[in-house]
Amino acid sequence: MRFCGIDVSARRDNQQLCTLHERRAGDAVELSATFYAPGDVEAVTRTVLGFGGEAVVAVDAPSGRRLDLLTPGMPLRAALALPAGRYERARVCDALLYRRRLPLYPVPAAGQALNGWRTWIGVGFELFEALGPLGLFRPDAQRALEAPVGHGALRFGRLCETYPDAVFCSLLGHRPSPKRTPWGLQQRIAALKLRGVVDDDGGLWHRTLDELDACAAAYAAYSLGVGTGSWVGDPREGVIVLPVEALAERYDKLPPPARQPLA
Repeated sequence: MRFCGIDVSARRDNQQLCTLHERRAGDAVELSATFYAPGDVEAVTRTVLGFGGEAVVAVDAPSGRRLDLLTPGMPLRAALALPAGRYERARVCDALLYRRRLPLYPVPAAGQALNGWRTWIGVGFELFEALGPLGLFRPDAQRALEAPVGHGALRFGRLCETYPDAVFCSLLGHRPSPKRTPWGLQQRIAALKLRGVVDDDGGLWHRTLDELDACAAAYAAYSLGVGTGSWVGDPREGVIVLPVEALAERYDKLPPPARQPLA
């Protein structure tokens, strides 16, 4: 089984793929990471589909456009107890994460152009379409808007959306420092290593930020495949898979380190 994570870029030749596969290490199970050279949608798709029916894929991008399920007057607003004027242009999955202090980029509705900063979202749509043969993960929600994926989740699809920042927050239990700071990078690498992720080619410290985000996405795919993750959102619109069975109510930053006043 190959658990694949794809970090999406607005640069068409810069889509980053990472895969994980299980292997025995004594009495434990490791997740061996393989990192691929960045490439375009076609090359990444060709590589992933080349794994055959053994691939499970999580993509760091929206899986579809916003359906405006949270506009004023929609019944889901009352069900989620959303305050007036908030989250009106959000997908359900985005609102459920945003109010946990896991902010995401706004997803365009139907008819909105995918230019400027939205270009990467269009690339993500292309990836989901190209990987369509795997089947987009749409759980049998029975009116739920978040739940554990459970065992046998792959019967609902092998392709899902995830969000690396939320992956790291959910694994750590708090918001880490920005990923471009030494402490933020160290926390993210530790979160992966503590879950058994190993990189035999020099270790995760040698990897770029895009590669680490792709690895986090691959871990979300792993949690879907083995049934240890959860999903949030409305399946009609798209759900986000994260590698914990239940999300915390909110993810705050840790308090800053102590600093003594000068004399």
